[in-house]
Amino acid sequence: MLRRLPILALALAAVLPAGAADIRQKTTYFTVRGETLEELDRDLGRKGPLMSATGSRHPGATEVKFGGKVTYKPKDGSCRVASTALTLNLVETLPKWSRPKAASTRTAIIWKTLSDDIARHEAQHSNIARTYVKKMESALRNLAPERDCDAMEARVNAVSARYLAWHQDAQTQFDVIEGREMNMRLRRLLKLNVAEATQNP
Repeated sequence: MLRRLPILALALAAVLPAGAADIRQKTTYFTVRGETLEELDRDLGRKGPLMSATGSRHPGATEVKFGGKVTYKPKDGSCRVASTALTLNLVETLPKWSRPKAASTRTAIIWKTLSDDIARHEAQHSNIARTYVKKMESALRNLAPERDCDAMEARVNAVSARYLAWHQDAQTQFDVIEGREMNMRLRRLLKLNVAEATQNP
């Protein structure tokens, strides 16, 4: 018996063995231009990915989409999960600077510091999603049987919704912590990059 998970948005790209989530990731770039930090900041504000939740543009973004399906096996007056085939699609969007010849070394160092931190931040969003698709998959595979497959499907949907909510909470909490520590983190990274540039002119 095969039923789709309505709580999971994407259609399954391929049927996979039980317990093997199909995780696909790609990175896209948008080009920013400018000779000064002020010009770069303005271009980021114009071209950065638009976040529907805030209505504003950000210097980077990670799109996370869960999907998949679950098969059920009725047996001896009950029904259990027979297999899971979950999917996770990740698209990271990052800035790429088209550096003009007139841009100063100082601007280049600061841009490297900022862009490296943006890439690290978005990679961590992807890692959080990877963690939760694996947790969800494990939880679904290990559910106790229900009286029938309708009840089993309802249980699967409830557990899926719970893990998706926990995933969203983890992503939000990560952003809160990152925002609180941003200035200190960037100062530390800038100091390291300045030291490296001094040693390797």
